[in-house]
Parts: sequence; structure tokens; C-alpha cells
Amino acid sequence: MAYAYPLLPIAAGVVMLWFLFRHLRFSAFLAVYGERTEGEIVGYRETKTSATMIVRFSTPEGREVHAAHENTGWTASRSGDVVTVSYDPGDPERARIVAAPWLSSWVLTMVGVLGFLLLLIGLVLGWLAWAG
Repeated sequence: MAYAYPLLPIAAGVVMLWFLFRHLRFSAFLAVYGERTEGEIVGYRETKTSATMIVRFSTPEGREVHAAHENTGWTASRSGDVVTVSYDPGDPERARIVAAPWLSSWVLTMVGVLGFLLLLIGLVLGWLAWAG
């Protein structure tokens, strides 16, 4: 059991990269199939572990949608901010803010780099621990 310690950074890196992959896959889906419209930040929903922005927008059919948007930039946003939203036409509640003055991709880059580094460190530690 003493040689199991490399599994911790490997697992942490894999989990971080999995969340990043999931995010990028949904972003790619929205880029191809999503509809874009203007929306407005109308509030926030907070739990003990996360916080989400609530964005309101209307579909071309006139349906008003209130969608939750998970994003680390929520602290920079204000109620009433106008944003560009991309949403799944088949399920408009699956929406993401794709353009806003405070929106940045640095967190995604940081998660990807950190996940890759943790995975690499875990593999090197595993090689050192298990090769001999």
C-alpha cells in the first residue's frame, strides 16, 4: 500500500481533465448546433459548494427561459448585465454565456495545465516507485 501514493496526483489530474473535456465538449456542441441570443443576468443561486448565475433569455418562439450558468466569472457580473447566450434548441435550459465583458478563458487554461501537470507528476512518481 505504500506504493499507492502516485495514484493521488494521477486521480486529481484525470478528474480535472475530465471536467475540462466535458466543458469543451458542450462548448463544441453549442458552437455547431446552438442558437445565440441576447440574455440578461437576473440573479444568483448559491449552495455550500457552488454558485451559479441565472440568465434570462427568450427563444425565437417567445418562450422565456431562466438558465443556470456555472462560471468562475460570476463574481465580476452584476444583475442586469447584458450577455450573449448560446443554448441547445432542443433543451433551452442547457445554456451557456459565451460573450460578456467579464468572461475570460484563463480559468479553463489553468485547469487544463494544472490537470496535465498533476497527471505527469503522478506518472513520474509512479515510474519511480513502481519501476524498481
